[in-house]
Amino acid sequence: MLFSLDERVAATRYDRKTSDKTDESTKMSREEKDEVYRELKLKEHRHIDRLQLFHQAIYGADPARQRLIHFWLNHFTIGSSGPSDFMIGHVIHDTIARGINGKFADLAYDITRHPGMLTYLDNVYNIGEKSVRARNASRNEQIGLNDNLARELMELHTTSPSIGYSEEDIRQAAKILAGWGDIFDNPKTVKNFKEARIKDFHLAYFKDKAEPGKKTVLGKEYPKGIEALKLLVDDLSISDHTARFLTRKLCVHFIADEPTEQDLNHVFSAWKDSGGDLNVVHEALLNRATLSTQPKFQWPFTWLVTVLRVSKAHLVEGFDNLHREIMRHRGEYRARALAEEIGQDFWSRRQPDGFSLQSADWISPEHFERRMRLAAMIHDHGKPSLLADDLMDLLEVSQGTRTLVGKGRTNRDRFVLLTCSSEFMGA
Repeated sequence: MLFSLDERVAATRYDRKTSDKTDESTKMSREEKDEVYRELKLKEHRHIDRLQLFHQAIYGADPARQRLIHFWLNHFTIGSSGPSDFMIGHVIHDTIARGINGKFADLAYDITRHPGMLTYLDNVYNIGEKSVRARNASRNEQIGLNDNLARELMELHTTSPSIGYSEEDIRQAAKILAGWGDIFDNPKTVKNFKEARIKDFHLAYFKDKAEPGKKTVLGKEYPKGIEALKLLVDDLSISDHTARFLTRKLCVHFIADEPTEQDLNHVFSAWKDSGGDLNVVHEALLNRATLSTQPKFQWPFTWLVTVLRVSKAHLVEGFDNLHREIMRHRGEYRARALAEEIGQDFWSRRQPDGFSLQSADWISPEHFERRMRLAAMIHDHGKPSLLADDLMDLLEVSQGTRTLVGKGRTNRDRFVLLTCSSEFMGA
């Protein structure tokens, strides 16, 4: 089911070429153009990718692992931005799914150079000021450094501002990143990839866009060329600032909004002792989460797939129903509607800092009303095998929750009261 990166890049180019050709057509009617646009939208890879994300979270044998994947997907946010829509699924099901079995430094490097990230944070427009392409550019071309990815690499993905980097450090990091990526979806840039002999889109480095000479970031000198990015990411990744920053993020998401010093120190020690081995870090994290008695409000998406999983409801359609005739009403569109309704669609347009990890940002009358609506929908249309009484025994809920659920007059009421109780939402 997983599409290769080559297939995804080819799809973005086909989408762009067909869309541009349709836009420019003077012979097609408005209705004919709209039909072409609809067909293109139906073929976008995000439809299958989103459904796969739901299926793995609901029906997979590794729910804890899936939650870790969701965390890192949010940490390395790639929001909707045209071509990146085709790439997000590859980041989830390939880059992150493999990467969480190894060192953080390798995961960070693989995502930084991924076409989805290079596109989302505009590094495809990052051209060295003294590069060959800059020297050969016409006066009308906008050529120069774009530091979006360099800034987020340091601020959000690794060290955080606590390391005390300067604007010059960011600028120097942008120079290292200059040359990585080009406009992947534009058919007109295909020749650039051929001339640069790019055969692997994970290594889409264009020497004619690269800034010549050595660069200095946080007092350390880096050589010119393709190898500099890996050296930079490795150095940022092994910093204590990165370890402390990500330790806190992991603990806030999985343990409590205000994790204890014991929690933080335990996970931090696992990070440092293992050199950022995520298998070791995750094991330490989940052990502390299991021992914790502090309440932690779940993400809306986590809550949704948990309700579906434990109740054995089937609200999300199967892949066999994901085809042209019914796609507008079922299949992926149901998954998309659920994600959008709960307020946490990983294919939405969003800022690079991702969805909030703080409970307070998800506790409001509006969010609570959405959960109640969805819980009722799951009961009415998902045909859950386990209802409230079954789930209370299975989950061994407290007497307080049992008393609350007991106030429901119908099975539907009791199902909604249980799944929207503070105990269940904090599970």
